[in-house]
Amino acid sequence: MEFVIIIAAVVLIAAFVAYVQRGQQKTNCPQCSSPQVRQLEQQLKEIRQDSGTIGYAVKLDVKLIMETSYRCQTCNHSWTVTAPER
Repeated sequence: MEFVIIIAAVVLIAAFVAYVQRGQQKTNCPQCSSPQVRQLEQQLKEIRQDSGTIGYAVKLDVKLIMETSYRCQTCNHSWTVTAPER
């Protein structure tokens, strides 16, 4: 019975890790197209607030603009991407 609990825990952990890795963005180096890229840092660049009205209600839409730095492990090329957070 103890083995069943251990096996179930291992399966759940593996499923969780696969789910988390599936959500991560895959980035290739723009210079050499290598998939071996490391994210160096991610900073908040700005906050944009768009407000609109829907009937009598007020809709607030906040977008976080993030600046992310990458470095290629193959050719050592570094670059920065500025984009809204997903």
